[in-house]
Formats: sequence, structure tokens, C-alpha cells
Amino acid sequence: MTDEIIFPSQAWFDEYKNKVNEDEEYADKSEGWGVDFNGDFIFKMTDMPIDQIDVDALPGDLQDELDTYVDGGTGQAFVGLEDGGCTEAYLIESEDEVDQGFVLTGTYDNWVELIRGNIGAVDGLMSGKFELDGDMQKVLQYSDAATLLTEDAGKVDAVFAHEEYAK
Repeated sequence: MTDEIIFPSQAWFDEYKNKVNEDEEYADKSEGWGVDFNGDFIFKMTDMPIDQIDVDALPGDLQDELDTYVDGGTGQAFVGLEDGGCTEAYLIESEDEVDQGFVLTGTYDNWVELIRGNIGAVDGLMSGKFELDGDMQKVLQYSDAATLLTEDAGKVDAVFAHEEYAK
């Protein structure tokens, strides 16, 4: 149906990593992040609307990713962040396969709103739309960087699977 990048997908996380690493302001604001502490994240999406997606219409690689990385309506990705850059960004099957300092959890709908710029990173945490497992003080200390990470997500030219491939 589309040649655009579909969220969520490995292609989306690849492009997100590129956008973060191209962002000079983020590099400046996040200098020191992850130095002497684990600044890596798991982004966890719950309540993914799998039953609203025409899975058979998805591109084959995305069907495979859905089968592999989504369990019970929950999908996860590892995002490595250190000293102004994104070292890695990839889908994972389980938290057990990576060493992270933080887990950011929200519903799929809230992730979509975050990417669209309708929810800010810090506002999402404070309002309870997202939950953070990790040192909240560190995140607040780098709140400008967290805001830029959210803005970079919005810079990925993407469509959302639940809209583009709705049943």
C-alpha cells in the first residue's frame, strides 16, 4: 500500500537512530547522558491494535517482525543512548536479551500521540500516560534532551500500521 516507513517496524527504528544522530542540538543537550551510568532504554508498547490491522496486507518483512517481536499485544525496542548519540535501535523479543538502564512503557495509542507531537516526553511521564522504570531524576536532569528525542521521532516520515493497514 505504501513505500513510506511503517511504525512500528525495524525500518522505523533504523531511521529514528539516524534522525537522533543527525540532531546537533540533541548531541549538545545529551552530552554526558549514559556516561558512568546505563542510559540505554527499552521502549515498550502495550495494547497494540493487532486485531484492527489487516496483517495479511502488511509487507512480508513486517509480518515477520510482528510474529517475532509482538507478544500478547506488547512490542519492545532497545534504544542505546550514550553521550549525545544513539548507538543502537532495534526490536527485541524480551527485556532479558539486553542490558538497559530504563524502560519507558506506554500504550500503542500514547506512543502514536508522542510521535505525532501531541504528548511531550516529560508531560507523558508526569500525566501517567507513560511509566518509567529507572532513575526519574536523571531523565528530568536531561529533560531538554528527552524533548528532542521526542521531536526526532516525529521527524521520521512514517505512516502508522493501524491506519495504513486497517481492516
